[in-house]
Amino acid sequence: MKKIMKSILAMVAFLSATSAIAHQPDISSFTLIEKETGQWMLQLNTSMTAFQYEVRKAYCKDSYASAEEFNQLLLTHLKEQIDIRINDKEVTLENGMVMLGHATTVAFELYGVPDTVEEVFVANKGFQSIHRSQVIFSVVKEGLARSRFVLNTANDYQLNVSLKGNQLMIAEASSPRVYWMAPATVAIAFALFGFLFYGINFRKTVWAPGA
Repeated sequence: MKKIMKSILAMVAFLSATSAIAHQPDISSFTLIEKETGQWMLQLNTSMTAFQYEVRKAYCKDSYASAEEFNQLLLTHLKEQIDIRINDKEVTLENGMVMLGHATTVAFELYGVPDTVEEVFVANKGFQSIHRSQVIFSVVKEGLARSRFVLNTANDYQLNVSLKGNQLMIAEASSPRVYWMAPATVAIAFALFGFLFYGINFRKTVWAPGA
């Protein structure tokens, strides 16, 4: 019964978050996830509108003619705009995947993550050209308390956090503003957990973005 209730609640959270993301192009989530011990991925969630805007701004309006071309440009753009370093060691993004929809998800496998995570530096400037863009950053790891931070113009869309016990704390080297999340923003962040608990597999989707 508990497993059934967890699945139901996760799906409700996922559907609510999907609706919120789809209608708020200025809000996105940026999450590092340890799938299994030593195996990490990066997941980004935001509206299709936001991803389209960034691709067209980076490569021009007529830069793609199919969903496949759009996906490839999007993955290339994000890899150029994202920087992740753990324990001052560069982490690479590989095997990118896109799941298209009004609320769109992009995922990368992460390589080069140390066995022990002590400090994390992230920079995500993939949405900085969107007015009032707010990127919700978090790390999902077994035994780690949930902490969410905001990347925006106030911290130049970058942040240093360090692990203290089971809690992520802002490192002394960074001084970002940290906000209490509004309900809609919380729903967006919980989209991640909908995917994790409900077992949705990422796949490349043949669905042509609007021209």
